[in-house]
Amino acid sequence: MRAGIVYYSRTGNTKKVAELISKQLKKEKIDVDLIKINHAKKPNFFKAGHAAIKQKDLPMTNTNFDLKKYDMLLVGAPIWAGKPAPFIKTFMNKVEGIEGKKAAVFLTCNSAPNKYVKAVEIISRDLENIGVKTIDEFLILKMKKNKITDIEQNIDNFVKKIIGK
Repeated sequence: MRAGIVYYSRTGNTKKVAELISKQLKKEKIDVDLIKINHAKKPNFFKAGHAAIKQKDLPMTNTNFDLKKYDMLLVGAPIWAGKPAPFIKTFMNKVEGIEGKKAAVFLTCNSAPNKYVKAVEIISRDLENIGVKTIDEFLILKMKKNKITDIEQNIDNFVKKIIGK
């Protein structure tokens, strides 16, 4: 199996989780690539929140993604104003050739993770609109300055569930 972890990280929190998920997948003998979405201009706090609320595209610098080689995609983003960072939607509007793939979602936040299931539903719906089937398992981790304040064991459980162990 080959997995592509596509993520956007403004402060480094989501990047840290993407790296930890990658490490766990590699322990399970799965080939993994990290695919970072790069913003054209780092949005300030208010612009980021407004774009998230409206789920408005924000410009990216890297738009040529070849995701056909992956059996599974893991899509990760921070939560801004209760919604996923809009760079994920921009990414999905630009990517082609991933119809029929399966995907799982992971998110990072700075408050109670159980409040943000709606953000998972937004990404899942957007993925399904381009022909990608999201699996029922998802991960939302509370972060503070690149440290997981939830139990890091959640990553191990998430990985085991998405690979069917």
